[in-house]
Formats: sequence, C-alpha cells, structure tokens
Amino acid sequence: MEQLYEKVTAMNKDYYSMRGKIVTAERRIKVLDEYLSMWEKYERNKGIRRQFDKMKPGKKKEQFEQKHSAELALYAAAVRYLEKLKTAGEKVTPKKWQAEADRLKAEKSVQYQKMKSMREDIKAVENLKKTAEQLARTENEPARKKDIKTMPPQSGAGRTPTKRKRNRLPGTGITA
Repeated sequence: MEQLYEKVTAMNKDYYSMRGKIVTAERRIKVLDEYLSMWEKYERNKGIRRQFDKMKPGKKKEQFEQKHSAELALYAAAVRYLEKLKTAGEKVTPKKWQAEADRLKAEKSVQYQKMKSMREDIKAVENLKKTAEQLARTENEPARKKDIKTMPPQSGAGRTPTKRKRNRLPGTGITA
C-alpha cells in the first residue's frame, strides 16, 4: 500500500513538473510573439516613414502625415519598443525569434500530449489506490464488528434522540 502512495505522489510530481514546463514555454512564446508583432509593424510601416522623411517641409508633407498618421504612429511605437529591447541587451533577431517560437510551440504540443496521457494514468492509479483502500477497510471491518459486540453498552444507549421543536419568528421565516 505504501508503494502505491509513493507511486501516486511521484506521478503527481512529474505531472506538475510537466505543467510548469508548459507554462514557462507559454510565457516565452507570448514574449516572442510580442517581439515579432513589433518587428512586423516596423517592417510594414518602414516604407511610409521613409517616404515621409524624404518629403520636403510644406503642405504636401503635412497632408501625407495626416493621411498616414496611424502608420507613422505604429512605426514610431515599434522603433521605441525595439530600441528598448536593444538597450536591455536583447538582440533584434526576428528569424531567431520565429525559430524559437516555432520550436517552443512544437515542444509545448508534445508536452501537452504527454501531460494528457499522464493525467489518464494518474486517474487509473488513483482509482486503484481507492479500491485498495476500500478493500483494506472491508478486511478490517469484521474485526471491528467483533470489537463492537464485545464492548459494554454505554450510558444512554438505546435511547432515541427527540426532535427539538424550532420556534419561528413571526413574519420573518427565521427559526430561533
């Protein structure tokens, strides 16, 4: 019986360890997806920013700025974000980010499938443990019945408890 308890404990430990790995991978994937999103915004709006920078000051430049204000704002936000990454020591390597995100997603998928099978195994072992506990209880029960028969009666034995009448407070439905 002790081995069964140890097995269930070990299986649960492995299960939660696997879950921790999946959560860690999910967090990293989220970060990488954000990096890639900002890189994509940078690349998509870079041409518009170059056009804007090439224009000479004047009415056309102002009109261009008004027409493309959303794209210019997205570009500026992406530049700030990527610059912040650089100052934090992170290299701007979108191909590596994409490769790492793809690898982590594949690993997460495999780990999730393992975790699902582990969950089924744990349920089976816990059912086995529960059945073993019930069997152990039923084996011990005849011995307990013998002990109960040989015990002297306690005071008050044989009396049936009387029901106490509950008083209701008028109009409230509350019993006192």
